[in-house]
Amino acid sequence: MRNEQELRQEPATDHEAQSPEDASQEVTDDVEKSRVERAIRRAHQKAEQREHIAAKHEALKKRQEEKEAQRLQALRQYERPLPAGINGDENHSLAASSTYQDGPEIAHILEQPTAPASAESSGEFEYGYRSSHVPTDELITDAHGNPINVTDAMLDKRRAAEIKTSTPHLAFYSPRIPGNTGSAIRLCAVTGTILHLIEPLGFNLRDTKLRRAGLDYHDMAHVVLHESFEDMVESMPNSRIIAFTAYAKKQYTEVQYKPTDILLFGPEPGNIPDPMDIFFGPHVAEQVRLPMLPARRSLNLTNTASIAVYEAWRQLGFAGGQ
Repeated sequence: MRNEQELRQEPATDHEAQSPEDASQEVTDDVEKSRVERAIRRAHQKAEQREHIAAKHEALKKRQEEKEAQRLQALRQYERPLPAGINGDENHSLAASSTYQDGPEIAHILEQPTAPASAESSGEFEYGYRSSHVPTDELITDAHGNPINVTDAMLDKRRAAEIKTSTPHLAFYSPRIPGNTGSAIRLCAVTGTILHLIEPLGFNLRDTKLRRAGLDYHDMAHVVLHESFEDMVESMPNSRIIAFTAYAKKQYTEVQYKPTDILLFGPEPGNIPDPMDIFFGPHVAEQVRLPMLPARRSLNLTNTASIAVYEAWRQLGFAGGQ
């Protein structure tokens, strides 16, 4: 056995030789080292997350670009130039419009091939360009599947000038979105307003979105088709035309409306300006606008028309309403 003297002569271990201060410093160093390592790991994780998010955004952007390219390609297949003089731009095409966001879905409208004009094909529809008349004996269905004859809504323009209404007439110059016009048909049905559509239209009157937006109100509304703005003016010679445009200085509430007035609105897409030669031409008596907050582009067409029609009807005492 080792005696006490040998034990006293044995050198002390590192732990036994370490002072309390040194031990405390060692613990502090270990804690700091762990903290630094955790911070480094978190930094690496955040960097990996940023790279992952950037990769996802890049993939999403690529898919959106591919989808947009497919949409434009589908639109170009059916692209038709507008007649010279529309909106003052001979080269403007519907493919440049922001209206048609579901390009492939318009194919069903254009299944019929373009044919030379004849007695049988004079009513054929060519997207956003030619006449959009529908044969008067053709049946369509509403959102509930009930058959609706186009003549339920169509009204002869000469008859439209003779009918006495409690509200001004509503006119859409070259409307492009079928859902908006369908909603306008519903608006006109519940207010007793006559709707005038000035060609060229951006849709077929058989469009499903047009019928669905109008619900089953087609037989309660009057819709008149005009081949041109001049055609409408000639058919309504005693009417005052009031154009709604963002370029007007007068607000829509500053006008005293009459039942014989025509409230005129331009195309929907923001990149197709109002036809200034018409809206500020000799046939338009007033130009008015709706106030909006700054840096806002526009209201929906039918929303704006609803505000205008109800303001005019309010001034006229909501005649006929209850």
